[in-house]
Amino acid sequence: MPFYVGIGVDTKRAYSKTHRNSHWKSIVSSCDYDVHVLFDDVDYEFAKQKEMEFIEIYKRKSDGGTLCNITLGGDGVLGIVHTEEAKEKMGAPNKGKVISEWHRKRISEFHTGKVVSKETKKKMSDSVSGEKNHAYGKTASEETRDKMRASAKRGSNNKASKLTESNVIQIRSLHVGGQSKRSIAKQFGVCKTTIQCIINRETWRHI
Repeated sequence: MPFYVGIGVDTKRAYSKTHRNSHWKSIVSSCDYDVHVLFDDVDYEFAKQKEMEFIEIYKRKSDGGTLCNITLGGDGVLGIVHTEEAKEKMGAPNKGKVISEWHRKRISEFHTGKVVSKETKKKMSDSVSGEKNHAYGKTASEETRDKMRASAKRGSNNKASKLTESNVIQIRSLHVGGQSKRSIAKQFGVCKTTIQCIINRETWRHI
């Protein structure tokens, strides 16, 4: 008996257990299941149409069927609009959480060396432009403005900075001397991208 119908850009998504809703996870944790890929290498519009058709056939649990799907398909969660109450519930578990140094390092290592294409940069920019931006039409309070000004402080005056002006001078000197960026990054406990930005004067331009 089917319990979920979905689509993805490739078949890997069908076997993935990440980014699933709580109903899906509850079912999977209590029983074994098989994955059936019904269509492969098809047009995305065709895939969306079939997803809607099968959800209509088997129906969601909320509609008296067997599926744990949240939406009726087609656009999936891309089309869902969360209520303010739902947003509060989703955000509550993460409020006040501090990312550990170990996790920061893992995140840094994951992104080190990755190059984002111009096309991807444009998509990222467009996704938060105008009315899509969470701050669109809002006016920041004086308290928020003060925090923004504090975070924009340059060099060692910025509390978030791991480096000092003398560190930056030393980093550039080591690079001129032939030491690799990766080696310098390890020496100062930062990621390679940070060193690259310093050398290219994308950051710490006042030094």
